[in-house]
Amino acid sequence: MHVYIICRVVLSLFFGCCRLLQQLNMACALSFAWVPAYLHVLVGVLVTLGCMVMFAVAVEAPKFLTDRLEQSKVGERLFTFRGRYVMDLLIALFLFAMAPWGIILGACTLGLIFGIRFLGVKQPDAFNEIFRQSDMESSAADSYTLESEYDTPVVERR
Repeated sequence: MHVYIICRVVLSLFFGCCRLLQQLNMACALSFAWVPAYLHVLVGVLVTLGCMVMFAVAVEAPKFLTDRLEQSKVGERLFTFRGRYVMDLLIALFLFAMAPWGIILGACTLGLIFGIRFLGVKQPDAFNEIFRQSDMESSAADSYTLESEYDTPVVERR
């Protein structure tokens, strides 16, 4: 029970860091977009918009935006771990182009993603409370058997 509480607190700290990191990523992307070059502006604005959406998903506010995202097919997936993982991965990859601060923030973003996943593996109950399960993830968890992991069926030895 104590391990569950500790992991829950650590996951909450990870999410607090995630919110702070999203704000820092937005600041980095905006400063990158301030350079009057087409690609700088394009990449900076796209990363800023991605960070804003992910920040709204993380804090689940403003209500009208999260309701609209939940009703759309793509936006619904942003509330799952897989959706957040993909978006944060794309943001981190674009941040690596924004040297030197972008490289630091991109590495921190990747570290945060893998840290949350590591804790999710160690404590799946706390992980499932925080993230929603997509239809594909929940059906895979229901139908998991040892036989589906191997090419040949498991047979008893006599």
